[in-house]
Amino acid sequence: MPSTRTILQQPVWKKALSAAADPARVRHYLEQAAATPLAEPLQAASEEQARVLAALFSGSPVMSQWLLQHPECFSPTLELEHLKHPRRLQGLRREVDTWLPLALQNDDLAGAARALRLFRHREMLRIAARDLAGLGTVPEITHEISDLAEVCLQATLQVCQQHLVRRFGRPFHQTDQRRWIPTQFCVLGLGKLGGQELNYSSDVDLLFVYSEEGWVWPEGARPGRKPGDSTLSNHQFFKRLAELFIAELSRVTTEGALFRVDMRLRPEGDAGPLVRSLAGYENYYAQWGQTWERMALMKARWVAGDEELAAEFLDIVTPFRYPRSIHESVLREVAAIKDRIERELVGPEALDRNVKLGRGGIREIEFIVQTLQLLHGGRLPFVQGTQTLAVLDKLARYHLLPAADARALAQAYCFLRQVEHRLQMEHNLQTHTIPADRAARARLARLMGFERVADFEAALAQHTRRVRQVYDQLLKTQKPERPRQPEDLSDATAWKQCLAEHGFRQVDKSFKLLTHFIQGPGFGHVSARTMDLAWDAVARLLDLCPKFGPDGRVSPRRADKPWVLSDPDRVLARLDSFIAAYGSRALLFETWARHPLIFELLVLLFDRSEFLAETAIRTPDLVDDLVLSGRLTRRKTAAETLAELRQGLDEPDQFEWLRRYHEAEFMRLGLRDILGLVDLEQNLVELSNLADACLQYALEVVLRRHRFRSSPLAIIGLGKLGGQEVTYGSDLDVLFVSSDSAKDLSRLQRLATEVIELLSRRTAQGIVFHLDARLRPDGEKGLLVNTLSAYEDYYRHRAQLWEIQALSRCRAVAGNPELGQQFQAMAAQLTDFRPESVASGFTLGTGQSGAAGRPSPGCRRPSARKTGLAAYTPDWKSQIAQMRQRIEKERTPPGQEALAIKTGAGGLMDAEFIAQALSLEHGWHEPNTLRALERARDTGALPPELANQLIDNYRHLRRIEGILRRWSFEGETELPIDPAPFYRVSVRCGFASPDEFRQAVAGYRRAIRQVYQWVFRT
Repeated sequence: MPSTRTILQQPVWKKALSAAADPARVRHYLEQAAATPLAEPLQAASEEQARVLAALFSGSPVMSQWLLQHPECFSPTLELEHLKHPRRLQGLRREVDTWLPLALQNDDLAGAARALRLFRHREMLRIAARDLAGLGTVPEITHEISDLAEVCLQATLQVCQQHLVRRFGRPFHQTDQRRWIPTQFCVLGLGKLGGQELNYSSDVDLLFVYSEEGWVWPEGARPGRKPGDSTLSNHQFFKRLAELFIAELSRVTTEGALFRVDMRLRPEGDAGPLVRSLAGYENYYAQWGQTWERMALMKARWVAGDEELAAEFLDIVTPFRYPRSIHESVLREVAAIKDRIERELVGPEALDRNVKLGRGGIREIEFIVQTLQLLHGGRLPFVQGTQTLAVLDKLARYHLLPAADARALAQAYCFLRQVEHRLQMEHNLQTHTIPADRAARARLARLMGFERVADFEAALAQHTRRVRQVYDQLLKTQKPERPRQPEDLSDATAWKQCLAEHGFRQVDKSFKLLTHFIQGPGFGHVSARTMDLAWDAVARLLDLCPKFGPDGRVSPRRADKPWVLSDPDRVLARLDSFIAAYGSRALLFETWARHPLIFELLVLLFDRSEFLAETAIRTPDLVDDLVLSGRLTRRKTAAETLAELRQGLDEPDQFEWLRRYHEAEFMRLGLRDILGLVDLEQNLVELSNLADACLQYALEVVLRRHRFRSSPLAIIGLGKLGGQEVTYGSDLDVLFVSSDSAKDLSRLQRLATEVIELLSRRTAQGIVFHLDARLRPDGEKGLLVNTLSAYEDYYRHRAQLWEIQALSRCRAVAGNPELGQQFQAMAAQLTDFRPESVASGFTLGTGQSGAAGRPSPGCRRPSARKTGLAAYTPDWKSQIAQMRQRIEKERTPPGQEALAIKTGAGGLMDAEFIAQALSLEHGWHEPNTLRALERARDTGALPPELANQLIDNYRHLRRIEGILRRWSFEGETELPIDPAPFYRVSVRCGFASPDEFRQAVAGYRRAIRQVYQWVFRT
């Protein structure tokens, strides 16, 4: 086998090395290759082959390493004949079709996924080699990557769809002639996939469409009029198909994932249904579609599934995405979208280095093209299209864009996309930012064909300046106009009138605060610059206030300013306190000028949460840090939260670390919620993850203190903690469990007590969490820690029905995981009220303990003497209804029924009792209310229309509850009775008037109570 030295002595390799962008890296990979079967073909390489391989080794460590691990792919993948021209889509499909039929025949999901990953890697290796060697243009390369993705998506969908058809049957719907026909499904690509412009590390933006609502019938069965109780609806089937499809594409193995999937461009984003029918999309876009959704749909094209259905979808949405007439105010909307991207996603420090989202970047070119399509595409169909470069050519040809501008944009687009490709091939990361490190920039410059970094940066600057010039001509972003206001502070009467028109009620007091805001504290000199920045801040503040017309009605909100302040007087007072706490007025106003998002965030924070406002004033650098560090937009997993918190275990003051971390995380999560960066469910999960992590951390602190090597306890969450529904100000309902073999229970009682005391320790800043252990056996009179057997004995023989109901929401949250699983398995069997489980005496194995209906590992089988459940009676469901009626009567304040969104009729407790009763009735162990209700819908335990009605309206009430509790971080369960605070809550909840808010809440509750009466037959 040839050695590295032998290979390097070949004239072709000497020449290739001298011309390589990174000779050291080429030598490194040649040394590794010499020990593999690649050595001989490398030694025999022609001059052109050596040049191509040197370019690959220089520019893509990931692809180079993969080639070393798969030397068998060298031939024919990297043979010159296969690199000179792009590979056609039909050729890719033919190759996949050589093995796909067998995978379909064997229902082999895993085998198909493995074959597709190998196929994708091999093709990406070929494309990268063409690209880095300069054998393909930017449009060819992006088209090839997109074709590859399309073929992978089509094959994956076929395998997933056949797998579900074999398992559940085939979806059908009725025609107008009452004939049952198969229901079709398709996948549309958006974004870069839709435009056939994918890069090396792109997500694939998708939409899922099915043709009609209907039902699923087993293969071979004849569709009938009345499906059985267990029959899936079309929506349920296609939702499962979409979930399986995404899972197969996204699953990470040793070969990586096929593709990352992004579904956020669908209607309602992450909060919206994963799949919709054709009619569902048509109704949504007709009623609710926004400008950014028009632009997103311009890129839509068929990529998988039924092609005729995709064509029908595109026909239906064409009048929306290309309206025949549109007001030119759309220019301001598009500019506002881009401005927010720059401020919130990129940040000022990276604006000139981010080739996608920064100044003069790829996104500006796309916005220019799509804005012109939006303005003209309805009247001039020939400018419609999904590919940026092709549309640029059409815009120039039909004189909608000057030819010189179109050429400049096309050249800049190709240059910037090539930079993006070089950045992403380095480590296969989804990055668009030119590195700050000079050595990395030098390598990038050489990969782009420049000898000197300065020449590369000059070319980059020339392209981005030209793009920005064209962008500004079309979409010039101007400073928002200052709201109408007096010129200076001398006219107090005019100013007070202005404040009143902007929702201020205490105009005398607020005018004094405004004067203080502009002129400073009354001593010392305020520079003209600082005063001017203060005026700008006042303009921004008034821009966020409600606008009252002469008739006293509030003006509609602007599309780019969806927030309106509920209490401007309080906000101005809080700003005054914040400025005093910050110290340097000049520095603060400069910060607000450079980062206007920070100012807007503070204003919203002061309006939306009194508790978080106090935190911000107490720690004035915290909001700045969250915004500028990028942590505000980051979604953390439970493991990441715990790992960060555990860094404090080695701190001298472990409690102070816990308190400060908890304070910062609550601020981060509260701001994410206020800004709408998370939906309801994600917000509750992230708050619950924080609670879980704090419990685990507190337990580990106590265990270290007592020198335990492992945890003898498991902590079980009940209530909102168990259901991963922790919200602001929630108590944490917990149980402490020990194993049956525990010897010193008194010592374990002390451990549990110390965990509670640590988390509940009151400081000037409040507590971390209040732990409530009163749901343990015998309540406050009982032991704090009980063994697993003691719990089982209590629940079987002495517990009341409400305690078994509470047990249906249990979840192991901290401590010994095996012990936690054993408790969950016990709870699952005791909360399974299905007839067969009752008949067998609630013994293990009859219920669905765990996800697969099996006992958790290590869980012991209960002895015969412990079978049965004293709390169970045949009329248990009516007892639960009576309990709910008693709670409604006793815990709803007299005369405040309409305000009691939790305990009143149709309140949150109605939905929670429904979820718990159905879980007991059907033997589910699903602690989360929404997931339990979705399971009821998907399994037919609730009719789909009633289930969706319940889920939607429960979400509305949970959102209102969260907004109420976010204000003070206390357990509010009623809306305010006084008109002023009721108005403020209505504004925070997004309603135009208190009456509209009152009517909406009443409607939510009527809808929930209707389902409650159906379930409990009351």
